[in-house]
Amino acid sequence: MIRLGRDKKAALVSIAVTAFLAFIKYSVGVLSGSIALVADAVHSLTDVISSIGVFLGLKISSRKPTEAFPYGFYKAENIVSLLLALAIFYAGYEIILSSVEKFEEVVLTDVPIAISAALISLVFTLLLSSYKLKVGRETKSPSLVADGKHTRTDVYASAVVLLGILGNYFGFYALDPVAGILVAVFIFKSGYEILKDSIKVLLDASIDYESLHRIREVASEANGVRKIRSLKARSSGKFVFVELEIETNLRDLERVHHLSDKIEEKIKSEMKNVDRVIVHVEPEEKEFIRYAVPCTENNALQSRVSGHFGGAEYFCIFDMRTADNDLTDMQFIKNPFIGLEKMKGLRVAELLATKEIDKLVTKESTEIAKKSAFYVLEDAYVEFEETDADTVREIIKELKKRKKRADDIECR
Repeated sequence: MIRLGRDKKAALVSIAVTAFLAFIKYSVGVLSGSIALVADAVHSLTDVISSIGVFLGLKISSRKPTEAFPYGFYKAENIVSLLLALAIFYAGYEIILSSVEKFEEVVLTDVPIAISAALISLVFTLLLSSYKLKVGRETKSPSLVADGKHTRTDVYASAVVLLGILGNYFGFYALDPVAGILVAVFIFKSGYEILKDSIKVLLDASIDYESLHRIREVASEANGVRKIRSLKARSSGKFVFVELEIETNLRDLERVHHLSDKIEEKIKSEMKNVDRVIVHVEPEEKEFIRYAVPCTENNALQSRVSGHFGGAEYFCIFDMRTADNDLTDMQFIKNPFIGLEKMKGLRVAELLATKEIDKLVTKESTEIAKKSAFYVLEDAYVEFEETDADTVREIIKELKKRKKRADDIECR
């Protein structure tokens, strides 16, 4: 047994219900002599054709990408929506013509049956419209939403038919054509909105600002992302394609790949119907590198390096300019978790992660690697450097020597 998605089921239901209503309205229209009912039946037949088009569009768009169409067939839905917009314009034109023709006095027969048929059509069309709009919005199907809006215009048409029959019964023959012209205005407005949305997607226009802003927020929250250089996102059918260019301080290719995967996973979990996220990663043009050193005291450059990460009294955080490795800033933060009996290292690691540390210089990097604090810092893409230096001054001298050796090797 073939299993159909909700959007395709809704399209099939639409075809069946609309075809049934068209048959009822045409039969009663011929029986009663109501031009309005016959015209509405013909109008409903155009809806059946439109619904078949929506179903075919959904079937085509759900096909897997091929070598000739590597980005899939998602826009088939938007092409169908474009055709539906044109069908709505045509329906409005037909209603205006019918309204003008109905200025002639027509005496109906079997009026109660005609009123019942018009009322049934009105109720069922309203329910069908609400159903298609609900499923279309929940499944992010533009063609189904377009078809739902089209059906909503049919509610107005059915109301006009009902008023026209009632007006004929009470002798108000001009009520139907005047109401028909007013409804045509709403029909043209609905068609314009669908046409505009379809063309925007077909021309790869950007998605709405709120969604773009949310994607930017989600990507910025990922540890390792220093800056978002550019963000583009477009709709294709009910799916969204995102393209990001970010800056990162990471140099290890495996970590860069892991960061890209993490960003893609976060965006897809936060945003519905995101099909693909392409992340371009560029190295950050850093002016300085931020270091953290666990210390036993706050004594500026003379501060002694602590042998215990979680049990350090203070942490010296300093920045060194990448161009010449000169010290540009230094601060000490007191360890607020030193009094804890358990998980001191974990809490300190979480604190340092908020300080956007690039490197942790410590005497016990091997020991930290065995503890939970290591995973917190690794997730924040903090690198480790082990040292035998006893003071912050010695560490800074050591870092400057490494920088000079690296520059000398690069110049050779």
